[in-house]
Amino acid sequence: MGGGSKGASQTVENLQNTLPPKQVIIPDESVTGQVVLNEAAAKQAQINSEYAAKLDRVNKQFFTTEDIRKQQNLGDETRLTQRTTGQEERATLAETGNQQRALRRVEGQERRAETAEEGSQSRALTRAKGQEDRATIAETGSQTRGTRRVEGQETRAGIAETGRQTRGTRRVEGQEVRATDLQKEQFRRYKEARDYAQAQSAYRA
Repeated sequence: MGGGSKGASQTVENLQNTLPPKQVIIPDESVTGQVVLNEAAAKQAQINSEYAAKLDRVNKQFFTTEDIRKQQNLGDETRLTQRTTGQEERATLAETGNQQRALRRVEGQERRAETAEEGSQSRALTRAKGQEDRATIAETGSQTRGTRRVEGQETRAGIAETGRQTRGTRRVEGQEVRATDLQKEQFRRYKEARDYAQAQSAYRA
């Protein structure tokens, strides 16, 4: 860009150097002098016109080149901006993806940890419940067996006592029957003896 501006300035400077030197016109009252003046004026006007045309062309070329460079610079800047914007957007998308994947990994890890902990607690609860159930069943069995033993002991003791009481009753009944029979026998003998004595007394009389 700097080289182009320098070249255009050099061209303008070169055109300025082509200008004819200023002429010093000495007034002359003669016709010849007037013709010379007219020719000089015409020549100067032609030179000025050619210089102005060259200057216009140089200016036009200069500004056209500058416009082209400006558009090129604008395009370069636009492309750089778009490239930078694209890079930043891609970097943002990449970082967003990284963060989302990291979040998903952490969420997955936490879910698995929660599931594992729930399973562990569930198994521990099941084990504790099983232990308590078995302990309850064992205690129930122990108490039931103890109750059955006491019931058996009490039943056997009751049977034994019933047997003893029955035997005692039978013994007493036997004793009473024998005593009654003995008493009857004694009364019969007494009565026989009395009757015999009375009969003897009556015979003697």
